Amino acid sequence: MAKIKVGVLDNHLNNWHADTFLNLLRGPLADREIEITAAYESDPVGEDWCAKNGIKRAATPEEALDGMDAIMVLSPDNIEDHLAQCKVALPYGKPTLVDKFLAPTLTEAKEIASLANQYKTPIFSSSSLRFAVELDSLISEIGDANITESRFTGMGRWEIYGVHTLCMALRVMGPNVLRVIDTGTDTAHTVTLDYGNGSRCVLDVRSAEDQYAEFPWSIAVRVGDKYHQRTVHDHDGFYLNLMRQTADFFSTDNSPIAISESIATVAVIEAGLKSYNLGSEWVSI
Repeated sequence: MAKIKVGVLDNHLNNWHADTFLNLLRGPLADREIEITAAYESDPVGEDWCAKNGIKRAATPEEALDGMDAIMVLSPDNIEDHLAQCKVALPYGKPTLVDKFLAPTLTEAKEIASLANQYKTPIFSSSSLRFAVELDSLISEIGDANITESRFTGMGRWEIYGVHTLCMALRVMGPNVLRVIDTGTDTAHTVTLDYGNGSRCVLDVRSAEDQYAEFPWSIAVRVGDKYHQRTVHDHDGFYLNLMRQTADFFSTDNSPIAISESIATVAVIEAGLKSYNLGSEWVSI
């Protein structure tokens, strides 16, 4: 089987996601024959990531993507760069992973989706937490049971890190959220998703110096008169599962989630911010 050559665009390559994805593709997923061949970073920081890892350093985004079979648009710390990077990447028509979430605004997310449609480019965008091992276990346990209420917790700033908690919720509850309200504070966002059919989901996303120790990602869903709960402990597992999904995507052009869910993710993040800034008012999606 021929190797799948991947070109990477990033703001700065010295980041956790670039390191983790590369190590997984070269380690436990080496048999998938996916090779990061070239990379471009617009704002380098620290040591030379490409030299350290034996990867061609491209002088331009186009040089990183020419001749590639697939593309990774990373910039996990700079989601605001995604639209400009996608404007370069998507015309190539190659399966493209857009890390974490599409864009910081719904307008930009829709523009990215429109470009993907225009160039018939397969696109996959999600938080790795959507593929948490513990979430897989819970879904296997409850099957297709009707869920009327659920609670998901996590940590970090809502507008940057809330996506991880949200993507778990949307996998379980679905992306068809009708309205959103944030009744929390600047460091403790309490975001309720209303599905308009009697089902609601509450997200509790808190930021603090000790957030990783005190506010792990967790899941609790009500089925009948019983709650089913999980806490995410296997961090290596959700990154591995994301890269497994990415390997399948690069091989088949079939994204594990619809672009409409990726757009819905951004819509909820934006609506949550708007609700908080309005003093905790319901915001329609």
